[in-house]
Amino acid sequence: MIKNLVINNIALIDRLDINFERGLTVLSGETGSGKSIIIDSLAFVLGDRADKTLIKYGEEIAEVTALFEVASDCPVLEKLKENGYGDDCEILLNRKMSVSGKNEIRINGKTSTLAILKEICSELVDIFGQGQHLSLLNENNQLSVLDAFCNFNGIDTELKSVLANRLSVINKELKSYGGSEAERERLLDILKYQIDEIKAANLDEQEEEQLLSAHKRMVNAEKISNALKFSIEVLNGEMGAVEKISQSVGYLRPIVSIESEAEELISRLQSARLEIDDITVNLDGIFSSVEFSSAEVDRVEEHLEKIRILKRKYGGSVSEVLKFLSEAEIKYENLKNSAERIEELNRQKYDIICKMYELAVKKSNIRKETALDLSERIMSELSDLGMDGTRFEIYFNDDVTLEGYAEAPSADGIDKVRFLMSANVGEPLKPLSKVISGGEMSRFMLAVKNITALAEKIPTMVFDEIDTGISGNMAQMVANKLACVSRDKNYGYQSIVITHLPQICAMADVNLFIEKHEHNGKTLTNVRVLESFEQRAEEVARLMGSVGKHAIVNAEELIEWSNAYKNGIGG
Repeated sequence: MIKNLVINNIALIDRLDINFERGLTVLSGETGSGKSIIIDSLAFVLGDRADKTLIKYGEEIAEVTALFEVASDCPVLEKLKENGYGDDCEILLNRKMSVSGKNEIRINGKTSTLAILKEICSELVDIFGQGQHLSLLNENNQLSVLDAFCNFNGIDTELKSVLANRLSVINKELKSYGGSEAERERLLDILKYQIDEIKAANLDEQEEEQLLSAHKRMVNAEKISNALKFSIEVLNGEMGAVEKISQSVGYLRPIVSIESEAEELISRLQSARLEIDDITVNLDGIFSSVEFSSAEVDRVEEHLEKIRILKRKYGGSVSEVLKFLSEAEIKYENLKNSAERIEELNRQKYDIICKMYELAVKKSNIRKETALDLSERIMSELSDLGMDGTRFEIYFNDDVTLEGYAEAPSADGIDKVRFLMSANVGEPLKPLSKVISGGEMSRFMLAVKNITALAEKIPTMVFDEIDTGISGNMAQMVANKLACVSRDKNYGYQSIVITHLPQICAMADVNLFIEKHEHNGKTLTNVRVLESFEQRAEEVARLMGSVGKHAIVNAEELIEWSNAYKNGIGG
C-alpha cells in the first residue's frame, strides 16, 4: 500500500504531503479543485509519461516522492532484488523532471531507468481512469484483457520469445533471397541490370577528378588560350623579355674590364634568358594543346553525366558505387545459387510454424478454460453491484487449421475474442460496446479490476471517478463493493477513489477534501483531512446537493449506516 505521497511544483500544487491509510480513501472536492492532479502526480512517479506541461508555472523542476509498504510475499520484492534495489518491505520512489526535459528517477535512493520503474510499479498500483472504458470497449484490446487472467505455464514465452524470434530470423533470410521463386528471379534481374550498368561505365576512383579538371579546361579554353598567347608574346615577342635581356647584356659587355661585377651580372642574365626560353617552350606546348574538338568535349560531358547518375543511384561517391558493385556481385552469385538454401529454410520455417501452431492450440485451450471461469466471476461481481440479470460471455472465433495459421503465423496464437453481454433478462448477447451504458460500464470495470487485483495481488487500486453514470441504489452498491474489497481479508487491498457520489464518500475510511485557495496572487491546491464526524457530514451533504440542517441529518444517517455496514463485513 502507499503510505505517503509528496508532490512539489505540479500544476496548481506548490507542495503537498499526503499520508494514506489502509482501507478505502476517498478524495472529494469541487470540480477543478485538483483531485485528478494528485492522481496524475502518482501516475508520474509510477512511470507514466513525463509531460512538461505538468510543471507549475514559473518553476524549473517538478518532483514527486512516494513511499510504499508491501507484504513480505509481494511479487514486487523479487523484482526489486533482481535489479539491485534490495528487498526491504518499504519502497521509496522519487522522480523529477525539468523544463529542459531532463528526467531523474530513484528507487530506494538508487538511480533507475524508466523501464525498470514501470516494471516494478506494475506490481504496486493499478490506476483506473475514465479512458479505460473506451479501451475495454475496443475489441482489439479484449484478447489482452483475457490474457492478463491466463496462466500459460511458459507456453507464451516459448511461443513469443523463442519460436517467433526464430521464425523472424528465417523470414529475414528468405526475404534476402526474394521470398519466392518469382521474387528471386525478379531480384536476379534487378541485380544483373545494376551490375551491368556500373561495369559499362568502367569507373576508376581517380578518373572523375581528372575528367572534372579536363572539363574545366574545356569550358575555359578561350580564356586559357589568350592568357598563354599574351604570356608568350611578352616573353619572346618583339621587344619582349628575351630581346630586352639581350640588349642588357650588350650594354654591360663594354664595362666588364672596368666594373668587376659586370661579368657576373651578364652570366646571370644569360641564365635568366635560358630559363625564359624554357618557359616559352612549355607555354607553346600548352598553347598547342588548348584547342579541343567538340567530339572530345561531348565525350567528357557524357562520361561525367554517367558518373553523376551512378552516384545518385548507388552512392555518394565513385568509391561507394564501386562498393555497391562488389556487394551486388556477391548477392547475385548467392542468389543464383540459393535454391538449395531456400528449400532448407522453407523446411525449417514449416517445422517452426507447426510447433507454433501446436502451442497456439494449447494456448487457445487455456484461454477458453479461463474465459469460462472469468465470465462466471465477472457475473458474480456484477451481481454484487446490482446487475443480477446480467449475462457475460467471451466469444471465440472458429478454430483455425494449421494451413490457415501458416498463412499468417502469429505469436498471439489463433484466437480472436469478443466480449458479449446482455444486461437484461430475455435480451440476446451482443458485443459489449453495443449494449452497455455508462453506469453499467463503470460497474463492469470495477468488477474486472477487482478480479485483476485479486489475481495479481496488486496492493493498491486507484479509481479516478469510478462513479461515472451511476446514482441512487446503484451508487450505494458500488460504495458497498468498494468497502468490501478494501476491508475483506481475502482481498485486502487499499482503495483510493475520486468521487462525486455521497454514498461512496460516506463509506470512506479516510476522507480527503481537495480545495483551491489563493495565496500571494496565485491559485494553489490544498488537501485537508476530514477528521471529525461533523466535517465528513458536511462534505456528504454537499455532495447530496442539499442545504440546511435536514441535509446534515441525512448525511449523518448515511455515514452511520455506512459505518454499520463496514462493521458488519469485518476486516
